Amino acid sequence: MKYLRRIRIEWMTILLAAIFLVQNLILDDRLGFVPVLSISLLAFLGLLVGFLGNTITVAVFSMLVMATGTYLLYYTPIIMPRLEKIYLIVVIPIFAVLGLITKSSVLYNQRLNTFQPKMRHYLTTLDETTGLCNKEEFESRYNTFKNTMNLYTKSGRGLVISFYTVDYLEQLSYQNDQATDQLLQALAQLLCDIRLPEDEQFYLGNGTFVVMSPIYQTGDSLAFVQRLNGITKTQFSLFPFKNFERSQNTVIRFGEITIEGSTEMTAEQVISRVNRRSEADLTDEYIL
Repeated sequence: MKYLRRIRIEWMTILLAAIFLVQNLILDDRLGFVPVLSISLLAFLGLLVGFLGNTITVAVFSMLVMATGTYLLYYTPIIMPRLEKIYLIVVIPIFAVLGLITKSSVLYNQRLNTFQPKMRHYLTTLDETTGLCNKEEFESRYNTFKNTMNLYTKSGRGLVISFYTVDYLEQLSYQNDQATDQLLQALAQLLCDIRLPEDEQFYLGNGTFVVMSPIYQTGDSLAFVQRLNGITKTQFSLFPFKNFERSQNTVIRFGEITIEGSTEMTAEQVISRVNRRSEADLTDEYIL
């Protein structure tokens, strides 16, 4: 049923018209004009029930119609060919089901058309490889948060922006492009699994993952996020880069910046500053 709902209304209309045409052509050769007109009216009644009702209504109405039709046509003295009797019994339920399917298709396509612009916009904010939000979305979210902090200066809110960069990504891609994509996808999934629900994850390209963590200036939320950042870097480093039968360590450069209260830094300035800090993170050994 869920696959039938995805049929476009144009195809459903063509299908209903074709069924009516085939029905009338077949019955016209057998019965003549008046019986065909009567059966067409019964079919229209079935469509009307399907359009106006729901699944339960169609099921109950169809059982009542089939029970009543069976009694009238088989237990009363009505002379009629056997196939015509059977068709008169099932014609209303058949077209009631077709009407219900058409109604579901119309409603499904209506909802799809309503949310399609939002879906299209959402897909443009995602990175194709990792499935995380891209750089443009990071800039938009950061500007929104910055404007909020500037508006409510005494709210005690802050923001920790953390960068995790896979070093020598171009060399890894040169060795095995498919393995590099698999590594980035695994890191993106790990990032979604171990970070807090309120954290927002982004991928800026060139192996750089970004986590934007809101904090409060009261309590130990800043210390907790910093500990979580260290855990995230350690977990990232545990993922090996597998190049066919060989594997090598993944080197992760880390940098973070804490923004407390109002700020005038743009997203590009934040990216530049955190990138410089991550470039200074030379505590790991590079094994290539």
